[in-house]
Formats: sequence, C-alpha cells, structure tokens
Amino acid sequence: MFKFVGKKGFWALLAVLVIFLILMHYSTGIRTEITMAEKLLQESITPLQNGLSGLKRGMSSVSTGLENKKELARQLAQMKKLNDKLSLENQQLREYKAETERLRILLDYKQAHQDQYQLVVARVIGRHPNNWFEFITIDKGTQDGISPGMAVISADGLVGRVSSVSFNSSQVTLITDHEMAVGAIVQNSRETKGIIEGMGESNKLRMINIPYYSNISRYERIVCSGLSQFYPKGIQIGYVQTVEKEANGLLLTATIRPAVAFDKLEEVMVITQIYPPVASEEQKE
Repeated sequence: MFKFVGKKGFWALLAVLVIFLILMHYSTGIRTEITMAEKLLQESITPLQNGLSGLKRGMSSVSTGLENKKELARQLAQMKKLNDKLSLENQQLREYKAETERLRILLDYKQAHQDQYQLVVARVIGRHPNNWFEFITIDKGTQDGISPGMAVISADGLVGRVSSVSFNSSQVTLITDHEMAVGAIVQNSRETKGIIEGMGESNKLRMINIPYYSNISRYERIVCSGLSQFYPKGIQIGYVQTVEKEANGLLLTATIRPAVAFDKLEEVMVITQIYPPVASEEQKE
C-alpha cells in the first residue's frame, strides 16, 4: 500500500489517522475499551513514536558529547598554558640558582684572598666569533678601577690579562691565545720552570723552555712563577698531561690542561691591586 501512496501521501494519511484518533478519544468520553480501529491505529504509530523518541535521545546525547568535547579541549589548552608557564619559571629558577652558586664561589675566593689581592668581580658579556678562545669582553671598565695589564682570574685559576679598556667594559686576552706567554713553575718541586704558551684551544696549553734535566711528570700542578709583572705568584694555571723531549735534546715541552674551563666561563675576577706579603712574627723579630 505504502509503495503506491508514496512518502508524501504516507505522511498525510498518518496525520489524518492521528487527528481521527484524537477526535474519537474526546468524543466518546471515558471508556474502558478501545475499538479495533483505534487499536490498529495505535499499534501502527507506536514504532514511529519510539523511533522519534530514540532520535530525540540520540540528538541530545550527540549535543552533550560535543559540549563535553569542547570543555575538555578548553581545559587541555589551559593546562598546556599553565605547564608552559611553570616550565619557564622552573628553567629561570635553575638558572638563578646556578648563577647564585657561581657568584658564591667567587665571593668565597675573594674573601679568602683579601689579604693578597683586591678583586673586582665581572661578568663575561661577549666573545669574538672568530677568536672564541682568545678574547672575552667583561662588563667592568675604567669606572670600576680596571686598567690594561691587570691579571684576570677565576676561582679555578688564571684566565688572562686585560688588553684594552673602555668606560664600562674591558677586553681580556685569554692565556689560550697564541700571543700569550706566562712564566710558570711546578708547584711541588718549585725547581722546574718554563713558559706557558696558548695554542688557541680551550683545553690545551704548552709549557716550553723546560731544561732537559728537570723533574716534571704527568698530573703535576703548574702555577704562576711570579717572575712576570702581570701575574701574581702561585695562581694555578693547569696540570701536566704529557712531557716530550725537543729535537735538540736540551729542552723539554709539556702539554698542560688548563685549570679553567674556558668554554664555560661566565664570571671572572680582575686583580686591581696586589698587596705585599705580611711578615710573620718571627720575621719581624
């Protein structure tokens, strides 16, 4: 039957039946039983009512799901924003902590050697891109009492020498520079002397002019000899790695590993004044 009526006809017929059923219900008053026609009509529209009710519930469920998805996306975005903020703050906190620790080490060194040197703490603010291990720029200058020729150190050892100065910054030539030369001595024996030369590398120096009969071996500590007008005696330079005899057989050459990690240098100290040694009570007598 529905095949011949078509979709539009079906819906029109269904509407007429519904209206007929309603009119029949109100026109007959209260009854305990329904007619066969009413029964057939009710049974025919019940599946449709169930389908419409299910469709309504489904649409409501889809709408609720979409709202929940949007809310979840909003919460995830907020959590990501908060996580990024906390990560940045944590990174900054670690950086502040590391800087504080480095400055504490420098201040401890400054206090421990206050009877020997007057020290000015400075930050490294620049490096030459083509001479990474030859020059650095620090944030202290003439206004801070800095002048050319002053020795520059870290808590680990000798860094270099001030080569030029402006009002609020200075250039420091590192001991790793090819043109640098520092008088040095083996700390333990106090007998073996030589000259430290830079090799343009962060982790290697060369000690030359060592007499062939000198007693020098691997891992010995090398310090400033104090024979130079620039570098105070006893400042650590590095450790012996290798010792070789030169071709003439009269001199030795040693490879020295610097005590300072030049590739990680962030703060330094400039020796602006060297105090004369304090005489002991025995010497005074």
